[in-house]
Formats: sequence, structure tokens, C-alpha cells
Amino acid sequence: MSVRTMARVWADSKHSGTELLMLLAIADFADDEGNAYPAVTTLAAKCRMKPRNANYILAGLQSSGELEVRVNEGPKGTNRYRVMPDTAPERVQRSAGVEVQRSAGLQRSAGVQRSAPTPAMECAKPLQHSADEPSLNHQEPPDTSLPRLRGREVRSVPCPQDRIRDLYHEVLPTLPRVRLWGKDRAAALRSRWGEMAKDKAWTSADDGVQWFRRFFERVETSDFLMGRTQREDRHAGWRCDIDFLLSPKGFRGVLEGKYNATQEGSA
Repeated sequence: MSVRTMARVWADSKHSGTELLMLLAIADFADDEGNAYPAVTTLAAKCRMKPRNANYILAGLQSSGELEVRVNEGPKGTNRYRVMPDTAPERVQRSAGVEVQRSAGLQRSAGVQRSAPTPAMECAKPLQHSADEPSLNHQEPPDTSLPRLRGREVRSVPCPQDRIRDLYHEVLPTLPRVRLWGKDRAAALRSRWGEMAKDKAWTSADDGVQWFRRFFERVETSDFLMGRTQREDRHAGWRCDIDFLLSPKGFRGVLEGKYNATQEGSA
């Protein structure tokens, strides 16, 4: 365990909830540069979750830039993780080197005679970049595809499909169970998740999971959706299922209170 890596996570991570817990769990195995090689099953057990949920969270951390994953680059073919790569000591040293070079350039422009490099200046020289690593002076163009909330960009939150499916079974055990999870259902859930993530400005997967819990709880209060109302013979016994709830019409109907007169507002 590296105290320096743990401190960087506490100080610089933008995550919370299970994402922060996962990042701290990896840091518990890391060295001072943030390198660690734990198995996914080990991380899942440490965070008290299933391995499939751990994989979703790891993917989200990688997308956010706070975790670097190099597949099969660890000992004996394990994955190599690097925690908070932009705040690792060597990156900080590299950034300091850029500032020294910039200061030297300003002095030369002002006509200051260049002196021989001192040992301190030699230590401050920037490290060599690998071919696939961008320069610190390189600036990516702003991503205009993400919405903004009060002047800041809303980060994309990956959809934990297995958690939402398990939540559907937990909150609505009397509705038809999901036996197969194909591409159509996965695409429908991603669409509904993406719509609400932007609308509610979720910052973590936990935000979305809690929102879907309230959504399914609202479904349970609807006699119509739960099949507790009298219907004509050809519709007798009808009740909603996961496909109906994730369809644009069904999803919107639940939010707008169409299927229960007592529902008001949105989740």
C-alpha cells in the first residue's frame, strides 16, 4: 500500500460512492507511482460487490481518466492499473520541467545570457514522452457533445446494466422476470439511462441506480401497470414488463403519471 497514492485519491478524485471506494481499493495495492496489479475478483470482494459490477465501475473510472488500465501488462499476464495517472510523482516532475523550460525561453527572449546548466536544472528536465503519450503542452479541443450545467461539463456516466436488471427483479418481483438480455434490451436501457443522466446531471453510477429504484417503486404503485385492475377478456391478466417500461412511450408514461392518477411530477 502507498500512502502517497491514497492521499492523491482523497485529494484529487472527482468521484464519490462506489467509484471512489473502488479507486481506494486499487490504491491499497499500489506503489508510489500508482501502479497496481489486483485481480477483478479481488477488487470485487474488497468492495463487497459482484465481479460484473466491479467491471462496470472499472470501465467508468477508466473513461473518467482517473484510472489507466493496461491489459495483460502486469506480472504473469495480469492487468496493470495506474491510479490517478495525471497526478503521479513523475507527471508532477515533468510538469515542473515544462515550467523551467518556459522560464528559460522567456529569459533568452529578453536578452539574458544563458549560463551552464546547474545540477538542479538537470533534475528538472522533462522526462521523454513515449510515442503514444501526448505532450503536456498538447491541448485537446473542447468536447461540445456534452451538456453544460452552471458553466461546467456534465460527465458521461456508464450504464450498469446488470445492476438495473437486478433492481427491476428486486423492486418488482411479481412482474415477468428477465430471462434473456439481448442487444435490443441493452440498447433500450442505454437510451433511457442516457436521457436521464443528462437531464438529472448524474455524476456517478450510484446516482442513476438510486433514480431507477424510485422509478420502479413508482411503477409498483400503479394498479394498471401491475395488473391489479379489471380488463376486457382479451386483455385479462395483462401487466407490464421490462420491455414496456424501457420503451419510449411506457417510460414517458410512468414519469408523467399517465398510468396512475395519484402520480405527480417526475422521478
